[in-house]
Amino acid sequence: MVDRSGASIKVPTPGPATGRTLDVTQFGADPDPDSHDDAAAIRKALEAAEPGDEVVLPAGTYDLRSTDPADESANIVLRSGVDLRGEGQERTVLLTSFDGEDDSRVIRGSGVHDVIVADFTITSRHEGALGDDPEDGDTGGGPMYGIYLGAHKGKASSRILVENLGIRRFERHGISVKASREVTLSGNYVSEATAVGPGGQGYGIAIEGSADQHDPDAANDSRHNVVIDNTFDGRHLRHAILLQFPTHNNLVAENTITGSLLDAIDLHGEGEYLNEVRDNTVIGGQQAGIALGNPGGSKNKHDASGPGNWVHSNDLIGNRLGVLVILGTPDTLIEENRITAGENSKAGIEVRNAPGTELHGNHITGRTDGFWAIRLREDRGTDGRGKGIPTGIRIVGNTIRQAANGVRIDAGENLCMVENVIDGINGAELRVVKGIKMSRSTQHCP
Repeated sequence: MVDRSGASIKVPTPGPATGRTLDVTQFGADPDPDSHDDAAAIRKALEAAEPGDEVVLPAGTYDLRSTDPADESANIVLRSGVDLRGEGQERTVLLTSFDGEDDSRVIRGSGVHDVIVADFTITSRHEGALGDDPEDGDTGGGPMYGIYLGAHKGKASSRILVENLGIRRFERHGISVKASREVTLSGNYVSEATAVGPGGQGYGIAIEGSADQHDPDAANDSRHNVVIDNTFDGRHLRHAILLQFPTHNNLVAENTITGSLLDAIDLHGEGEYLNEVRDNTVIGGQQAGIALGNPGGSKNKHDASGPGNWVHSNDLIGNRLGVLVILGTPDTLIEENRITAGENSKAGIEVRNAPGTELHGNHITGRTDGFWAIRLREDRGTDGRGKGIPTGIRIVGNTIRQAANGVRIDAGENLCMVENVIDGINGAELRVVKGIKMSRSTQHCP
């Protein structure tokens, strides 16, 4: 990760608590299941704490039946400098009674800083079906958000660590980070969204800027957030990890995702730029393992992601598409990824309207019928946005072995393909539509 000058930085995280430990059972919380409301006691403990203290939830189940007196949308509101800890992801459980209320949040932090939230599970009493149809926007239940971190009066939340949480049975986002910076999400397990329909349902972790905020000097600029070493059961998630709006210089790394219903790691087509996506493992996704640009959006019309995103060193196994770049997303570097086709895979890397995309050093394999290791094709756009062909694409130093087919170029101009290794192919090593010019010389590669 780098700052605006390009210098490497280390994202700061809060230090360990240095003050008192406040046990919520001493404020009236009952860790036995199906007890009275425990939310009020947890709030009392947080109110009694001073910066440097930690509020601890001993092992048990805490029934959250009431909301904060100052915010009826939240069970618990975080305070700057005060940590909130359980005794283990499976040992301490927060059970909310929220069930479909608009903007409901189990835990909210707005404009807070220097907080650790760790070692418990958030779930709900919702007993209905889980989300499994990305076209169905009428299902749902439980809270809208498990944890919601955002700005307050234009001031971002910052220096937050959320680790070792389990989050399930929510409707919109398991963890939502909006207009904030230096938030680290690590070691969390997210699953079981109650809805996965259009309009923002069923996202595991969402890092968002603000749609109208394009000034990196603003107090609520979204940057330097880290999503690392989390695990997602994607069978009931629309997207596992989503970056949206002009959020930038974030790191998505070392996460494991299985079976996402749509694109597993999705840069959502609202100008996300200079983000790094590395060393993730994505298995069995029904759409792309990693996608840049998005054709959807009923309220905010999605199209291209921003420039300079770096997708590298990921293991993408058995997804319909390994990496997809569309709708005019510019200057993406896709390198050193390991892509293996599965039974329903169509392409290892697919590039449409994505000027300046570079594919370098990727290793692609898989003998699934109809699979192409690399494919360039025309982008039909979405409602007139993002239509075009691949331009200025560099395909350099990739290795394609034991694959059904190699490289297919159906559209494009100013293309360069050099120093690739293609062998052990069942079908066509290279198929180029007549009339497309492509440089095969390093001297003329743009």
